[in-house]
Amino acid sequence: MNKKPSNHQLVGRVAHLSIEWYRAQAIAKARRAQLNDEYRRYFQVNGEPEPNHRRIKPDDPAYEGVVNFTNPAYERLVDAQRQKNNAKRRLETAVRALMAFSGDTVQVPKKPYVARANIHGETLQ
Repeated sequence: MNKKPSNHQLVGRVAHLSIEWYRAQAIAKARRAQLNDEYRRYFQVNGEPEPNHRRIKPDDPAYEGVVNFTNPAYERLVDAQRQKNNAKRRLETAVRALMAFSGDTVQVPKKPYVARANIHGETLQ
């Protein structure tokens, strides 16, 4: 028999997962900064293929060197972003469980009715 968690346990889980999500966000932010630092270091040494272009074009042969140089840092960033998204999903699931326990629901506001009319006053709907 499966015992349902108490309100106290659900609140504790939400608090724990909030910390986990914050930590995952901080790690992803740090990984992004590390990748940007590697881009900067590579371009300082080797020069930029297109100085006025801000993005990396992975399919362009001119960017092959920078892609190869930064690939490990890029993979770490992708993994950190995946961990962040998973942590956020777990947190949202825990919040929904807590809301369901207390009988709370999310009230989505309805779009206001807007009567559209042309210049002659005829309704377009």
